Amino acid sequence: MNEIIFSSPISDLIEKPTPSIIQIPQAYKDMATHLENDFYGSSTVKRCIPFLDALTIGYTINTPIDYLFKVSQKMIDNKKTTHFQLLYAENVPEYFKNYIGLGDHNLKQVSKELRSNYRTTDMIAKLINPWTIKTPPGYSCIFTNPFNRNLPLKIVDGVVDTDEYDSAIHFPFYWTQKITIEETLMPKGTPIALVIPFKREKWKMKVETEEPIESVKSSMRLSKYIIDKYKRLFWKKKSFR
Repeated sequence: MNEIIFSSPISDLIEKPTPSIIQIPQAYKDMATHLENDFYGSSTVKRCIPFLDALTIGYTINTPIDYLFKVSQKMIDNKKTTHFQLLYAENVPEYFKNYIGLGDHNLKQVSKELRSNYRTTDMIAKLINPWTIKTPPGYSCIFTNPFNRNLPLKIVDGVVDTDEYDSAIHFPFYWTQKITIEETLMPKGTPIALVIPFKREKWKMKVETEEPIESVKSSMRLSKYIIDKYKRLFWKKKSFR
């Protein structure tokens, strides 16, 4: 079994990363499996295995302590400017602040065409991540937002060769929540980044034309069952512990 290691000088003082399966949103748990209690009728995403796999894949890095984001707008030189802050408890020791909070990220490092269309301000900030991540030789990690969740920010997606890189990986992000919402509290333990380890392998793309009969056969296989077709016929269990 492969092993991914999260380490930090303050690991015993902050909220730790977790397998994503531990962080399934309560809204998903509370959702009915079918609309209007029609078990053989229209199902909700509660019965959609690809949706659940996306919720439970990989590992989440969680807010290490309570984070309070504050957004305000000010007029400076007749131009509306957005001011952004990340606040936390006042008694946090200075040493601790090296591993949490916000860092700077120059807006010019990302061209306008590559910035998220969902941003509500052009500002790019950077979340300081207290964790160094190590994977076995030949394995890298994808870093992105936790899937199928609503967060007030969008992390700039990235891939890091975590078998070689030995420093903490920080997270530049765009603010995507309405700037009219002045305060947003993300309690400690809130999933804020998703880590998906994968093996580096060579791939080659090929495009083919499928024979019509194969499409018919596929439809016939699916018609064997009324419910849970994908789960019964195709799904393979994934394990992130």
